[in-house]
Amino acid sequence: MITNTQFLGPFEGANSYLKKEFEENGTIIKFDKDNHPFDVDSTLKWFFIIISGKVKIYEINFETNREQTLYLLVKGDMYDVVTLLDNRPHEVMVDVLEKGEAIRFPINKVREWMRKFPAFEQLIYKYIATQIRNVEHLAIDLSLYDTKERLLKLLLRNVETLEKKGVNILEKLSHSEIANLIGTVRHIIDRHLKELKDEKIIEKEKRKIVLKDAKKLLEMLKSY
Repeated sequence: MITNTQFLGPFEGANSYLKKEFEENGTIIKFDKDNHPFDVDSTLKWFFIIISGKVKIYEINFETNREQTLYLLVKGDMYDVVTLLDNRPHEVMVDVLEKGEAIRFPINKVREWMRKFPAFEQLIYKYIATQIRNVEHLAIDLSLYDTKERLLKLLLRNVETLEKKGVNILEKLSHSEIANLIGTVRHIIDRHLKELKDEKIIEKEKRKIVLKDAKKLLEMLKSY
C-alpha cells in the first residue's frame, strides 16, 4: 500500500475515491541494473509509474551491435502503456541505467479505472499521445537531420525535462548511451561534444553536460 500520495506523480489530481484506490493497490518497489521488474512477463501483470531512476527501452541489431533507444523513462513516466491497451506481450529490450523506485499496480486494476473514470482514461491517453509524438520526432530526426542537429535538439529537450520534472536525463549517461538516444555511435558524439565545448555552448563536468549558452544553441539550431 502507498501511504504517501506525493508518489502518485501524474495522478496526484485524482478524486479522493480514485486516490484511495491508488493507495490501496499500489506498491513501491526498488529496481537497479541487476534486478528490475520490467520484463515482458511482468508487464502482462503489472503497470508501473517511475518515481526515480532511469530506464532505457530499446532495440538492438545483434549482427552489428547497433542500438536505438526508443524511450528513456524517468520520474513520472509510465510503463507499459502498449500492453495496457492491447493486452499483448511487448517485445522490447529493457535496461536500467540508474537505480530507482517505481509504483507497481495490477494492470487489470488500471484497465478497470480507465473504464470507470473518464478523467483518468484521458490522462492515460494524453500520456500515450505524448509518447507517440516522441517516437514520431525520433523517426523524423533519424531520417531528415544530421547527427549534430539531433544532438542539439536532445540538449534542448534535456533543458525542458529539467524544467518540467526536475530531471537531468543526460546526467551520468555515457557517451555511448547518449549516442543511442539519437541513433549514432560514441565517437561521433565525442566529436560533437568537443565542438560544442570549444564553441562555449556546453561545459562537461564529469558525466554531466551543462548548457552554458542556450541562446547560442537556439541560434545554431535555426541556422540548419
